[in-house]
Amino acid sequence: MQQRCDQCRRLIQGEPVRTATRTLCDACGTTFLGLAAGTMAGNGDVGQSIATAGWFERLRRRKLD
Repeated sequence: MQQRCDQCRRLIQGEPVRTATRTLCDACGTTFLGLAAGTMAGNGDVGQSIATAGWFERLRRRKLD
């Protein structure tokens, strides 16, 4: 049985990203990890979290290409 992402509801291809409460697809997991890293690095600053998430997504996309 295929799993669905708890965030976007798409079918998960490959290994899911598991958080404490959710199961995410690779794209949503990348966004989540970027937001978490930005929150920790920016001492809870929302702007820093969003910027880091965008940077992390572009880096992962480039790595996968």
